[in-house]
Amino acid sequence: MIPGWWLAVVGLPVFTQPLPEAPLQPAPIALVGGQVSVRSLCYQLVCPDAEWQGTQPPVLSPPPPPGARGRVRRQQAATQRLRNRRLIGLYAPAVARDRVIAYARNWRVDTTYRLEAVREQDTTLRVEFGTGYRIEPYTDYGTAVPGLVARGGFSLQQRFGDRALWNQRVLFETGRENTYVRQTVGLDLWLADDWMLHSSLEMWHDTAANGGAGRTERTGSVRLRYAF
Repeated sequence: MIPGWWLAVVGLPVFTQPLPEAPLQPAPIALVGGQVSVRSLCYQLVCPDAEWQGTQPPVLSPPPPPGARGRVRRQQAATQRLRNRRLIGLYAPAVARDRVIAYARNWRVDTTYRLEAVREQDTTLRVEFGTGYRIEPYTDYGTAVPGLVARGGFSLQQRFGDRALWNQRVLFETGRENTYVRQTVGLDLWLADDWMLHSSLEMWHDTAANGGAGRTERTGSVRLRYAF
């Protein structure tokens, strides 16, 4: 009551409008009559004078023990939802099939576009073509005259079961005066666990050789290898 009288007397010049709790009475009369509470609002979870209000903060019930029936049912339901969930496989981007290769040496400068036309488990086919400038004749299987050149070729690898592997590569370079072609062929045979028969054949053809009539050269080898 004393706080109400004090606020009514001291705040009389200021609090003259009705308060929301007592809209029909002036503020001092509502305070003195006890119709308006002078207690400050509490926005905390537990107010300092909660024990005088007769209310206790809510207490959460403890979780059920590990072997309780309700907890077991919830675990079984969660496991079933996990089993029925649709699994999404991981995605790994494939390696690019094409690329552009820049080459620069003292004998040749060129740019080549390479494409893997076939890329399977037992078969691989790669084709390439490009243009460049020949600086030094015949070096690295090139043409006979310096100048602009066009290059191309293909590479084939074929596996026959687990015992045979075929490799073939063809490269050509053509310029103002001639065309130079190089071809290599190889066959590997696994005879036993530690034995392998390796055979290779290499051919070169130059259209400017032999007075312009062209010439073809060949070389080959057969080797038996044993892995220690």
